[in-house]
Formats: sequence, C-alpha cells, structure tokens
Amino acid sequence: MSPIGLYEGLFGAFREHMLNDKPVSTQEITTSIKRLFRNYFDSQFTVLCGHMNGSEYMADVLVTSFNPKNIIQQNTLSLLPEHINIYLAVESELGGKGGSSAYGVMKNVVEDYVKILILKAEFRVMVFTSLPYIGESDHVRNRVEVLRQLYKRASGLTSGVLLIHLNGTQPRSTQVQASIADHDIQGFLISADGEAVHVL
Repeated sequence: MSPIGLYEGLFGAFREHMLNDKPVSTQEITTSIKRLFRNYFDSQFTVLCGHMNGSEYMADVLVTSFNPKNIIQQNTLSLLPEHINIYLAVESELGGKGGSSAYGVMKNVVEDYVKILILKAEFRVMVFTSLPYIGESDHVRNRVEVLRQLYKRASGLTSGVLLIHLNGTQPRSTQVQASIADHDIQGFLISADGEAVHVL
C-alpha cells in the first residue's frame, strides 16, 4: 500500500472511531487512540501499546512484525522471528507535564515526535494538540510547519508522516484539554520529501 493510501485510510478510521467513541478526558482520549490502532492492525501484526494487557515499547504504539519480548527461545536461545520490522510508529501528545502554555505543549509534542522520526519505522503517525500564543493567528498551521521542518532535518525518511491535530483548549489555567468533535479533528500529511503539507 502507498503511504498516501495508508495515511488517508488511517485518518478516516481515526475520525470515525473517535467521533463514535466520544472520549472526553485526556486519559480517555489516549486509551481510545491506542484501542483504535490495536483493533486496526492486530489481525496482521504485533501491536505494542499500553492498552488492555499490552505494554508500550519505544513509542506509544508500535506495529511490528515481531514481539520484542519473545525474540529468543528460552532453552535454546534460537531466534524466533524471521524478520524484524517496524511497520508503524505512533506517538500521541495531548499536553503532559508542563503542558499549560503554548510553548510547554509544543515542547512535549516535539519530544515525542522526534521519537518516531528516529525509529526505523516504515510509516509514522503523530497525534497532538496545541495552544496558541496570545494574538497568534493560524497556530495549528504554525505547529504543523515546525513538525514539517523537523521531518526534513531527520535523515533517511521517505514515507512522510500523518499528523492528526486535536483542538486544544485551556478551560482553566491548568493543562491543555484536547476535544473530540467533528471540527476538532484535523489531518495533515507531510510529503515523503518533506517539502509540502497536504490537508486531509
């Protein structure tokens, strides 16, 4: 499957899943995101994420051709997987520690985004939220541009990145709160060469 086809399909499935699931709190949204990726890929791949009985491994969600916790047999140390491949790496940053300002939220997003850029994954998805600076217009486009520039600075990337932005608000002077409604979910596709961003 082409990167564009995969990313468009994932974005459509993400929107549908989140709008049907209607999570509200940050924890509910994070759990719903992990459930989506587990359900989407579990029949064909090993999906590693902190959802249900699983645990995270290197990223919030890692879709692989192998289970890193079962690479060798106990008594013989024989290698079990035929191939070791990461199909998809997903990070989700919806605020986190220090996520109570435009800078704090974006700093956390960038830290997680860099993880999926340096992982040797075939495809990448970043789910994130943001807050505007006072008087900043089109802040979502500004954040997407920062992520595009980071993609270009990473070496060896050829499949682009699906960026999914969830609208963030700050109902009190505390953490950002992502929201799930039809107009709150935006998709952006960074091109394989990193030169362009396409709105989905």
